[in-house]
Amino acid sequence: MYNRTYVRAASCPVVLALAALPSAGAAAQPAAQGPSRLDTVIVTANPLGSELLDMVSPVSVLSGERLLRAQQPTLGETLGTLPGISSSYYGPNASRPVIRGLDGGRVRILQNGMGLLDASGTSVDHAVSLETLTARRIEAVRGPATLLYGPSAIGGVVNVIDSRIPAEGTGGVAVGFDARYASPAAERAIGATLDAGERTGPQLHVDGFTRRTDDLRIPDYAYSPQLRDLLPEEEWGPRWRLPNSASDSHGGSVGLSWVDAKGYGGLSYQVFDTDYGTVAEPDVTIALRQRRLDAAGEIRDPFANVKSVRFRYGQSDYRHTEYEGDEVGTVFVNQGYEARIDATHGRIGPLDGAVGLQVTDFDLSAEGEEAFLPDTSTRQFSGFVYEEYRTGPWRLQFGGRYDHTRVSAADGEPFGPGLTRTFDTGSGSVGAIWSFAPGLALVGSYAYSQRPPNYQELFADGPHAATGLFEVGDRDLGVEKSSGIDVALRRSGEDWSGSVSVFFNRFSNYVGLFPTGEVDDDLPVWAYAQTRAEFYGLEVEGRIALGRAAGGAWDLGVQADWLRGTDKGSGEPLSRITPLRFGGGIVYAAERCDARLDVLRVQAQDRLAPEELPTDGYTMLNASLTWRIGDAAQGLAAFVQGVNLLDEDARIHSSVLKDIAPLGRRGVVVGVRGAF
Repeated sequence: MYNRTYVRAASCPVVLALAALPSAGAAAQPAAQGPSRLDTVIVTANPLGSELLDMVSPVSVLSGERLLRAQQPTLGETLGTLPGISSSYYGPNASRPVIRGLDGGRVRILQNGMGLLDASGTSVDHAVSLETLTARRIEAVRGPATLLYGPSAIGGVVNVIDSRIPAEGTGGVAVGFDARYASPAAERAIGATLDAGERTGPQLHVDGFTRRTDDLRIPDYAYSPQLRDLLPEEEWGPRWRLPNSASDSHGGSVGLSWVDAKGYGGLSYQVFDTDYGTVAEPDVTIALRQRRLDAAGEIRDPFANVKSVRFRYGQSDYRHTEYEGDEVGTVFVNQGYEARIDATHGRIGPLDGAVGLQVTDFDLSAEGEEAFLPDTSTRQFSGFVYEEYRTGPWRLQFGGRYDHTRVSAADGEPFGPGLTRTFDTGSGSVGAIWSFAPGLALVGSYAYSQRPPNYQELFADGPHAATGLFEVGDRDLGVEKSSGIDVALRRSGEDWSGSVSVFFNRFSNYVGLFPTGEVDDDLPVWAYAQTRAEFYGLEVEGRIALGRAAGGAWDLGVQADWLRGTDKGSGEPLSRITPLRFGGGIVYAAERCDARLDVLRVQAQDRLAPEELPTDGYTMLNASLTWRIGDAAQGLAAFVQGVNLLDEDARIHSSVLKDIAPLGRRGVVVGVRGAF
C-alpha cells in the first residue's frame, strides 16, 4: 500500500513542488476559489430544474471538491470570494453573504429550499443557524430575478442543500465524513453523515458535526491603520490575536422518508447549538440554540398534465442569548413556520411551468438592556407563477409573484404604542436566452420587485451594540421598489468556458440606515429612511484549458467583479460597497491528485459613504493539494491548503467591523474527506 501511494504521489510532480511552499498558519477566508466550469448542473433556483447554462440568473454552485476547498465556519466566508458575493464578516463566527452590495433583508438564505427562521438577518453579530460541514451543495443565485423565493430575495438567494430528508433511495448504506484542522484559530472540526435504505421503501439519514476554535491569530494589529491614525498609540487595540473570537459549535439531524416510483415523503429533526464570542465587545458572548422540524415530499404525475406536486414545511424554535460576562444581557427568541407547495405542469400550449403558494409566520421578541426592538410578528401569504417557452435557439422565462404581508409591533416601553402595517406587493421578471452558436449564448433579463419594509426597519428604537449605533426605525416607511437588468455572454467548450455579465439595479425608494448627526445614550443616532439608489457592476469568470503535461491536465482560471452603489438622493456613495476584485489560478488535475495556486487581488476602497473609513487593498495568495484514493462515491480525499501565504492584513470592506477585525494570518488547513 505504501509503495503504491509513493508511486502515485511521485507521478504528480506539481504536487511535490507545491508541497514545498510555506504554510505556517491559515487565514479565515480562502483566496479566489477559481471559477467553475460551466458543466451541466441541475440547480434548484428553477422550479423546473435546468442546466446551469439554461439559467437566466447568474448562478454559482459549490459541490464536491470545490466545496471542500471553500468550506469555512461561516456561510458568508464560504461564499465570500465568488464573483458578485462578499461577506458581512463580523469576526470568524458570524457572517452572511452580501450579494451585489445587498444583504440582510434583501438576501434570502434557504436550507433545502426553506427559510432558516433565525435572527441572522436582524443583526450582523447573529450567526447563521446552519453548518457548512454537512452541506452537500450550495447554490448562490445573484440578481433580482429570484422572485420565486419572496420579496426578501431582491438581492439574491443562497440555498444550502444537505439531503436531511432523503428524496432518493440509497441502495444500501453510505457513510461520509469530513475532518479538518486550521491553524490560525486552531479550528478542530469533524462532520459525519449516514444514509441507509434500499432503492425504494424507507430511508434513513443521520448527520452530526462538532467544531471548536480558539481566538483567531491575525497578522498584526486588530485595528486598521486608518483607525489607529485617529487614536493615541496606547489605544491601538490588541495585536497578533483577535480577542473574544473563539467558538464551540455542535449539532446534527435525523431524517426519515419513504421513497418509491411515485415520489417521496419524510420528516427531519435538527439540533443546532453554538457558543461564540463577539469581537466588538471583549466580554460579550452569544449562546445560540435552534430546534427545527422539517417535512418535505413530492408526488409525481398525480393528475393529467401535472408532472409533480412538491410540498415543504419548516418549523423553528430559535433562542439566542447574549451574555455580558456571566450575566444574561439580551435574549432574542424567534418562533415560527414556513410552508410552501408548488406544482409543475405539463405543456399548456407552448408553455412549461410551475405555480405555487407560500406561507410564512413568525414571532420575534427581544428582552434585555440592549433590546432595540419591540416584540414583533410577521405574517406573509404569497402566490407565484413561473413559465418557460422554447423555440429554436430561444428560451424565454418569465414569472410573477404576489405577497400580502402584515408586520405588527406590540405595546411596550420604551418603544411606544403597538402598530400593525399591511403591505400588498407584486413582482415580475422576464428573461431570454439566445443560443446563437454552439456553446455560445446571450442572456438578458428584466425584473421589477417590490419589498415591504421589515420589522427592524419599521420599529427599531434603541442602542444596537453590534453596530455601535442608536438605531431608529420609521413606522411610516413605504414599499421599496426596484427595477433590475442583467445581460450576460456565456460560452461552454472544451477549450475554454466562461461568462461576462453586467447588471443595473435602480431603487425608487431604497430603505437604508443613515446618520442623523444626533447622539443618544452616548451613541451616534442613525435612522432608517428612504431614498433613490442605484447599483451597477460587472462580473467575469472563466476557465481556459492549457493542455496536458506532467501526467495531468492544466487549466487557467480567471475571475473579476466590480460594483458601484450610489445614494441618488444625496449623490453620495452607499456604505460597505465591495471594491474591484480580480484574480485567477493555475489548476493541475491528475487521476489521483490535484494542485492549485490561486491569487485574488482586492483593490483599495476610497469611494466612501459619509463617516466611512477607507480600506487598503491586499493580495490573497493560496495554494492547495488534494490526493484521492478511489472516487467521489467510494474513497478518500486528503487535502492541505496554504492560505494567505503573503500574510496580508486583509479587511473586508463590506464588514461593519472591518476596522477592528481583520481576516486571519498566514496559515495551513489540513483535512480528509471520506465516502463509503
